[in-house]
Amino acid sequence: MRFKFVPPFKAMNHPPGAEPAHLQTLNELEAQGFLKDIEWDLDEGVPASGVENREELAAVVPGVLRLVREACESGKYDAIIVIGGLEPGLYAAKEIGAAFGIPVVGFTSSEIAFACLLGNKYTIIDAMDSSAINIRQNVMSYGMNEKCVSVRSIECLIETELKKKPPKAVDSFVRECIEAIEQDGADVIVIGCSVLTWIQPIAQQKLRESGYDVPVLHPFKCAIEMAKCLVNMKVSQSHYAFPGKITRKKCISR
Repeated sequence: MRFKFVPPFKAMNHPPGAEPAHLQTLNELEAQGFLKDIEWDLDEGVPASGVENREELAAVVPGVLRLVREACESGKYDAIIVIGGLEPGLYAAKEIGAAFGIPVVGFTSSEIAFACLLGNKYTIIDAMDSSAINIRQNVMSYGMNEKCVSVRSIECLIETELKKKPPKAVDSFVRECIEAIEQDGADVIVIGCSVLTWIQPIAQQKLRESGYDVPVLHPFKCAIEMAKCLVNMKVSQSHYAFPGKITRKKCISR
């Protein structure tokens, strides 16, 4: 089984000699045995400053789709995982994958699928409000909005703050979790930004110590498990949901 990870943009501004955050996370998961029997490649991504608002999101989509198509055409991969909470170009990427019979999954949508299995209501916690509104709109377009009781943000800039893993980010994240549980009725927490992944085990422990035994989902793990499941079941995107530019003898009502 072989996966291709496609980030929304090329990792920039990390310390010289240091691993980019996504590569570091994947190497940690591999060391833990989570990627056992899976070969994987991480694309560098396309040059961009980041993805934190609508303009930046739209700007990276063409590059993401190009990388997805290249991965599909290579014939090397069993599944493709689009990294990032905002899942840039995910549905178009799924359409590309469908033509090749290759499953394409994203981070947040995979987490939500697991959240719906694990609880009745979930909250998504993102880095910035400018991203949170985009995630809410994504969730609505995915048809996954009914169980989403709130989308919250900790208001930490990714490039200048979160990559330094500040303690205040953990405190803000845990506070938002508790408010989501007590005020919104959330019983599962979804991380809405891949750069927040490092907080997951810390937040999980702090919530349990405070008496809140609710799952805090790990974006990478959820996407990887979703991809593994689809590959093992030998299924990919429905050609009726992602038809591409082909004529059909029988069409369905839209």
